[in-house]
Amino acid sequence: MLLMLITLAASSCKGKNEVALANDSIVVEDAFKKSNGELCKIKTRVEITYPNEYKDSESTLKLKELFCKSVLNASSDVSDIKAALDHYAKSIITQNSPIQITSDNAYNEEDYDDIDIDNFEITVRITNVYNNNDLLSFCCEKSVKKNNNQASVSHRYVNLDLLSMKKMTHNDLFLNGSEQQVTQMLKSKLMEQEGVKDDDELNDLGYFNLQNLVITDNFYFSDKGITWGFVPGVIAVPAVGETTLLLPFEELMRFKCEDSALNRI
Repeated sequence: MLLMLITLAASSCKGKNEVALANDSIVVEDAFKKSNGELCKIKTRVEITYPNEYKDSESTLKLKELFCKSVLNASSDVSDIKAALDHYAKSIITQNSPIQITSDNAYNEEDYDDIDIDNFEITVRITNVYNNNDLLSFCCEKSVKKNNNQASVSHRYVNLDLLSMKKMTHNDLFLNGSEQQVTQMLKSKLMEQEGVKDDDELNDLGYFNLQNLVITDNFYFSDKGITWGFVPGVIAVPAVGETTLLLPFEELMRFKCEDSALNRI
């Protein structure tokens, strides 16, 4: 059974680069059978802020297609926000439901969620965190609850370049070969934030995977600089939580490539 409740709240606010934003949301509910034969209810709620108007109709269409593909994981020719949102929410249900056993499948208990879980709820909130200098940054917050208890919260960031109409990566910002220097800046920032002097002290705080502390595409723009996010378990034990590291624009300018978006700041 599949119940969908769709709520549209139209809001229009233009940033400095003349992108008007709007809001939409969807709720999808389903259930799957656990290995003990009982049902586990699964519910997904997705709330999004998306680009609704930009320059002219052609530019708006291209931007919506880019948003659907880059943020909602739709195919490249999809520009219908509601259709992409519906598919995105249903895909979350599918990804978090166990593989159904058929006569062709061998039983594998690991395919099932814990039998003690009766309610599984995933909430995704996609918000716009930067709308300036022909750049859009979106934050995708995923919250998971099991039996109404918070299990995890993580954040993923997506950046859209309005001039090239493509999803931005760190390679679009920095010179080839500068990754190591920017990574060292991130490490120095982490040490500064934690008030430590070396790797051993970071390890004592739970940062056991410092080799994973490198520049990635999980970043977003702000008025102050670029912030990288590292979800729990990537560079530190989950108990440390999510780590965010802000590097000011002025410190990054020496590493920018010729066509870098940093030239617009």
